[in-house]
Amino acid sequence: MNRIVGTGMAVPPCVVDNHLLSRCMNTSDAWIVQRTGIRERRVSPDTYRMLQRLAEAPDKAAFMKSVLADGLDGKIDSSMTVSDLALQASERALENAGLTAADVDCLVVSSTVPDFAYPHPGCVLAGRLALTATPAICLQQGCAGFLYGLAVADQMMRGGMYRQVLVVGAELLSTIFDYTDAGRDMAVLFADGAGAAVLRNEPGPRGVLSSHLHTDGTTYESLAGELWGTSTYPPVSKRKFDEDRMRPRMNGRQVFVQAVRHFKEVVGECLAANGVGLGDVNRFIFHQANMRIIEAVGEGLRIPSDRLYNNIERYGNTAAASVPIALHEAREAGLVKDGDLVLLAAFGTGFSWGATLIRW
Repeated sequence: MNRIVGTGMAVPPCVVDNHLLSRCMNTSDAWIVQRTGIRERRVSPDTYRMLQRLAEAPDKAAFMKSVLADGLDGKIDSSMTVSDLALQASERALENAGLTAADVDCLVVSSTVPDFAYPHPGCVLAGRLALTATPAICLQQGCAGFLYGLAVADQMMRGGMYRQVLVVGAELLSTIFDYTDAGRDMAVLFADGAGAAVLRNEPGPRGVLSSHLHTDGTTYESLAGELWGTSTYPPVSKRKFDEDRMRPRMNGRQVFVQAVRHFKEVVGECLAANGVGLGDVNRFIFHQANMRIIEAVGEGLRIPSDRLYNNIERYGNTAAASVPIALHEAREAGLVKDGDLVLLAAFGTGFSWGATLIRW
């Protein structure tokens, strides 16, 4: 069986509460908490400095446009990248597993926005871990990324290809949003962070029992970002910028309806495949997308609230990082114990979603 033997997480030191955002756009702490459950989130130092300046700017739209055109104070190099967070979370997971990077047979890394267009952060992470021949499997599954990575790692290990795999979900999303009224719907939700887990093949009944993955590509436009994508020619242009096509887009209502529906379906599928009921699961850890989504799923499935672990109030939506961050915190808090049944589930862009059942 393939067991998680170490977890780790990393978040930037900069905390942005709803009050700072309310000075940048037409919103309030009460509005954000009521609709999302988020009170604060962690963002890169660059985003934090920009928000402080934006809050003081008399013409916020003009200031935001100047940042997107010329950077902050004329500088465009980042002080933090997504691979920085991936590295910190990975090192902590390896330390908790009693391993070094050299002990890992493979990396599986999911990130939405990379350091570079190519190579993927998985390759950058491998280099920063001083790995010169260890394969890096690179995924871009958005909020479902960690679960997809866990499933890929588990199946490769079941086939005997690898014995120890490092699975990482890392995101630096705060840097791509418009923090004026134009981008409010997404800017208040997303944040930065990374989570990691070390999976090891060991004899015995404890480990990943099954994973269940799905994608509906017909709905991709409901949560998408053109950014530097090849939907335009050239991929990056002044016109693309001027027409506001560099900004991510979301149909919030569609995301909510589809997320609640598919969360409930895949949780039921996962339980049925293993012949267990909701009452047999000791801990549910869902992607921290929006507290309203989590509550709707919990109420729809009649999951007792004390068996759901949530931290969205403190971290916001960290996409692929949210499940491993929550898993790490739950484990550190003693809320996940040996022998427990733990169910992980996530839903995100694509739309892609999945669930994994683990005997801890």
